Amino acid sequence: MKRVKLKQGTLAWEKARDVRIGSSEVFDIVKYYATDEEIQNCGINAEDFKAEKPYTTAWALYHKMLGDGLYKKEALAPEFAEYGNAVEPYGVKVLQRGRDHKLKPGVVYADKRLIASLDIEGIAEDIDMVAQFVYGHGHPRIGQRFVCEQKTMLPQVIKNGLPYKYIIQAQYQITHTKADFFILQLMVLKDDTVFNRGKICQMSKKKRFDFLDANNMKVSHYYFQNNEHLAQLIQTCLNRFFDDVDNLREPKPFLEYDTSRNIIESIRLNAMYNDKLVFDFDLEEYIKAKKAEDDAGAKRKEELQKIVELAKENNVCRFRAEDGTTALFAKDGSFRLYKPTERTVAV
Repeated sequence: MKRVKLKQGTLAWEKARDVRIGSSEVFDIVKYYATDEEIQNCGINAEDFKAEKPYTTAWALYHKMLGDGLYKKEALAPEFAEYGNAVEPYGVKVLQRGRDHKLKPGVVYADKRLIASLDIEGIAEDIDMVAQFVYGHGHPRIGQRFVCEQKTMLPQVIKNGLPYKYIIQAQYQITHTKADFFILQLMVLKDDTVFNRGKICQMSKKKRFDFLDANNMKVSHYYFQNNEHLAQLIQTCLNRFFDDVDNLREPKPFLEYDTSRNIIESIRLNAMYNDKLVFDFDLEEYIKAKKAEDDAGAKRKEELQKIVELAKENNVCRFRAEDGTTALFAKDGSFRLYKPTERTVAV
């Protein structure tokens, strides 16, 4: 890929992305086309890699490249999209500190079928020499080129570790921009709520920077070394994908051996935002069953409230019916039933 004169956020940039595979989409191509052995050979746990929640699907990206109208992209919620755009300049400011060379934000690389929209591009300086590669060995060297991806994450999400999506995205950008290494910049808001995100979006740039500087945002940097094995695997999977596109071999909508949750999520990503993908089905029996369940739930709550009132009035937590059925309130507050043949044990 070569650097192109496209400004991120413009209509021309959006059109370029609509007909190309972008950095964040490569993960699901690798997930679909790579074998477990190929993934393991790159030093990645294949089982964990394949279990990660999909961002999109190879099926959807196939139809994106065909341009047949079946591909629809889920729009990012405003509280995420606007907030991300608002804090990215702050991330550039943080990464710029202590550097002599000015960073280049918003650079775009593209060829006929691929695109990489970089958040930041720069040259390694003394400040990078103290960094250890989190993915790889050793340290960066002065003068090496790097690309940086900015991510805003919820505090509870980062505790689970870095998603494999980021690792694939990092290597893809290193390879196709001919950079030497990659920096992942994670920005975590101290009190991350929809209200605070909205408040930050409404601030002026100076007030926003001052607010975030006042210990309200933690910014971390993870350094990725170029992994030639992973680069080769990504290119191999892209070749397999584009070979299917060229020969009109449609990928399956989901991975057969994936978790049920990921399979349903894959189907949702494929079909949720496309009005053409609707299946006619008689829902009458499900509607009846759902209503019966709802009615039973309401009746159950009503009866339970009567039992709670009796417990309060009589200072008791155990009950016995004429047929021998017993019940009690457990330590966790739940109300438990025991058949006449079961032994009642307080928990």
